[in-house]
Amino acid sequence: MEDGGLSKLDTWCLVNVILRLYKVIANCYDLCHLFVHEKKLLTEKWNEKDREITNFFREPQRYEYGTETKVELTGRTFEELHRFIIERNDFALAMDFIQPKLHLNFLIKTMKKVEACPGMEFSCFDFVVLLRDFRAEIYKWAAVYATRNHSTLEKEMAKRQIMTYSILCDPKYRGMILREETGHDALDGEKDFNLADFFVGGYDNRCISGIYQCLNTLNAEKGSSYIARMASVIAIAWEKHLLCESYNNTLRAVFDHFGIPEKIENYKPSRLRKPNYKGTFPNAWVQAMHFFQCIENALSDS
Repeated sequence: MEDGGLSKLDTWCLVNVILRLYKVIANCYDLCHLFVHEKKLLTEKWNEKDREITNFFREPQRYEYGTETKVELTGRTFEELHRFIIERNDFALAMDFIQPKLHLNFLIKTMKKVEACPGMEFSCFDFVVLLRDFRAEIYKWAAVYATRNHSTLEKEMAKRQIMTYSILCDPKYRGMILREETGHDALDGEKDFNLADFFVGGYDNRCISGIYQCLNTLNAEKGSSYIARMASVIAIAWEKHLLCESYNNTLRAVFDHFGIPEKIENYKPSRLRKPNYKGTFPNAWVQAMHFFQCIENALSDS
């Protein structure tokens, strides 16, 4: 960092590490949802996430640049980054930082409740608050900037088909930066989408292949409630702790891959499996459960 503030190189380094920090935080929403709405305290998962966030804040350069480049994430760093954006009216950079949904207020409130449980204390709490406050200040500036240009922040965000966050962090776009060197179109969904990228490393590849074939068949046939059936398959995989990504990120990638324009907010696991007044589960959920039983039985018989 220069004495007079951040240089453009400093800022680029920060963009890289902060958006990767977002990826570390992204699936915290699922942990919060389980604790608040389903009363499940996954102690090991919370502790693991706490370590990941804390380690990232303490050594951010290690996640992108190794030891040669010095990157710090402190209160002063975020102040200088805020100043950089305002002085240059860098609206695009502001959107890079605020567009991804991290649900930080929800995370902070939930962490306070979790810390009331015996043996739970988060070393990353102050870091998360620091990031929340930074995003809030950027959001306020960006909202005013958009209004002065006779627009709204929501309209400007809607114009962005691909976020910087997606390009740098999402598996779907992982080869995009190398496209010019390789001569291949990395945005070709058939070539670039790999369902295995969203599953934990130890999960059997044959099962993942079976899940993909199931999703592909449902999408091709487009039968009754086929989107709910596809979403139910992903939701059950998430409930079984088979996903290494968040449920929202995984379902978004699946919908994008198959060209499904539906909002993922309409397919929350709690809504998909909600029984009717007779206590009967939705047919789409039952069929997805039966599918998982079949592939797991086939695996155990092999």
